[in-house]
Amino acid sequence: MDALVMSRLERPTIKIAGAAVLASLSVIMQCLPPMFLTPWWMRIDLVAVPWVLCWILFGFKAALLSLLISAPFVGALGPFAGGWVGATMKSVASVWMFAVPAILTYKLRMKDLTGNRRLYTLSGVVAIAVRDVVCVLFNLYFAIPVFFGMMPEQVIRFFSNPKFQSFVGHSLGLVGFGAYFAEVAFWNTIQGIVDLYASLAISLIVLRQVFPPTK
Repeated sequence: MDALVMSRLERPTIKIAGAAVLASLSVIMQCLPPMFLTPWWMRIDLVAVPWVLCWILFGFKAALLSLLISAPFVGALGPFAGGWVGATMKSVASVWMFAVPAILTYKLRMKDLTGNRRLYTLSGVVAIAVRDVVCVLFNLYFAIPVFFGMMPEQVIRFFSNPKFQSFVGHSLGLVGFGAYFAEVAFWNTIQGIVDLYASLAISLIVLRQVFPPTK
């Protein structure tokens, strides 16, 4: 983004309005059917795309505000919403998709990371790795135990059952913790890629339409 575009998007009122609009869009995405639903009921969807898009356009604080505004509705509305557990898990999983790139942007003293595709990809790889580790731990010790009333040992046995494995577990023939880890890490990686690159593509389209290149 050029300096003129950046200066316009950095206005506080624009940031707050952008965060609110994109929070509403996130709730709309939650109300739509998921792109894919795993046998253990994890959604692959576009709910977090507006949050990452908000970071690209308006910065980290605006993205965090957008997440906080919409998270309660994400947990309450739409198919497979999941209540407060679902809202917590969606937030805990998705926040890294813009927090890690934002930290890298700050550390490198850059105003915009999206112009450098290699750094954007690097930040995405780190963000997804953090997301996978966090989700493996949170699903094992918080989300699934609370939502289904299971102990962690029962969660591991649950994922050893072929009925609750996607093609990932089936193709690898995994059981026990290996099956659990592979399922959770794989699908969170897919969701992370969707979040990062769908938001990047949308941001490029929006910026070209709203702020066309000057001749």
